[in-house]
Amino acid sequence: MDTFKELINRLELTENKRLVLDGIPMVLMPRWFFVGIMKRVVTEAGPDIASKIYYDAGYEGAYNWSKVQIEKGLRGLEIIEQYLGSMTHRGWGRFEILDFDEEKGRGNFRLHNSALALEQGRTGESICLWVPGAMAGSMQAILEQHGSELKVRGQETQCLSAGQPFCEYIVAPVTC
Repeated sequence: MDTFKELINRLELTENKRLVLDGIPMVLMPRWFFVGIMKRVVTEAGPDIASKIYYDAGYEGAYNWSKVQIEKGLRGLEIIEQYLGSMTHRGWGRFEILDFDEEKGRGNFRLHNSALALEQGRTGESICLWVPGAMAGSMQAILEQHGSELKVRGQETQCLSAGQPFCEYIVAPVTC
């Protein structure tokens, strides 16, 4: 993984004052601001709709990020390592790959010190709403890279905010 100094060296502020990381436009914001937006969506839309919104947004974002990595020549595990390393360096917490099987479309991932959970504190609930979708979106891009027709879904199985020592996610094929 990159050091913080290496990450800083990959950031660019363009002449138009756009922050770019590896050619991808970025936004830098305090975590309380992002969490505030999430809380407002949950309040206004309700927990079920908010969960779907954040899951789908996480899925789409990670899928697109992973497709960019594929275009750069990364394959399989390299893609998920790059994505999770990038998320770690951007302050979401430290991601760890516990298990990864791209042929079966399965993965188990851990997030230590989730920025979302730390910001919200102990809520008794799983609150990392976008992360399961992100895990699935990246895995889906990897599966498509190999021509697989499997479709996957991500799920948060434990959350720091719910009193667990860390957040954990699984990705597995959708069963009908």
